[in-house]
Amino acid sequence: MKQFRVKIITPFGQYFDNDVDYLEVRANHSVLGILPGHAPLVSTLLISKMRIRINNAVFTYAIGGGIIYVKEDQTILLLDSVENASDIDIDRALRALERAKARLDEKDESIDVARVYSAINRATNRINLYNEFNKK
Repeated sequence: MKQFRVKIITPFGQYFDNDVDYLEVRANHSVLGILPGHAPLVSTLLISKMRIRINNAVFTYAIGGGIIYVKEDQTILLLDSVENASDIDIDRALRALERAKARLDEKDESIDVARVYSAINRATNRINLYNEFNKK
């Protein structure tokens, strides 16, 4: 099967650089399934699940949003964060969710509500992915 190059870059550096069969990510209004020869595309990505298939093996990741750039022979993802489903620390994710929810309960007007909701979304995404991954 034909493959294409995927590069994933985070604020901490390059996370992934490999040939893949298929990439699936969530953009603002749809799930994007990227195959070799996909039309050029630039889009923002949501906090969500990402799947990569390489030689019939599927790898699942929690991503913290970002940007995807698809060109003829490669796809570049600039992600705020990425974590393999098998590496998710569920206790840490649960604590992060509780901390974020507690911040919403505070009556402090200086709270950045958008940032708190983003933290809730990231933690919930990681928890859901952990649960999905550990059902197998």
